[in-house]
Amino acid sequence: MAKFWVSLAVMCIIGAVSVRGEFDKQQAIEKLKTKAQECKSEVGAIDVDIEELVGRKPASTMEGKCLRACLMKKFEVMDGSGKFVTEVALKHAEKVTDGNADKMKVATEIINACANIEVSSDHCQAAEDYGKCFKQQANAHGINEHYEY
Repeated sequence: MAKFWVSLAVMCIIGAVSVRGEFDKQQAIEKLKTKAQECKSEVGAIDVDIEELVGRKPASTMEGKCLRACLMKKFEVMDGSGKFVTEVALKHAEKVTDGNADKMKVATEIINACANIEVSSDHCQAAEDYGKCFKQQANAHGINEHYEY
């Protein structure tokens, strides 16, 4: 159960994929890998930056932070102004939870808690700020399995 919630928090940040309305974890992972490689090239990130992302660790470089911002933008959970897009995150959460009311309640609470926080005007740092908020909110909801930030 805890693994699900950690995945949910991560997916709210980076998005999800659905097939005919059903969440397909393998397809979501493949889409994430493809977009991560695109972003890696776009922002000059290196393998360590991707490893930190996958390992749910804070980004240790500016390129790592920019990698996260790029991914958030590609999955449309960050807009061109560097702001979190709640409606899109909720749609991704709906897919991940398969509409389960209890899980959606928690996902909505986490998303809403982080949606309007004060973040840096630098989009890369803003992505890191949102990630930190998601980690804190996940912990506050008892979702803390190996989730670092």
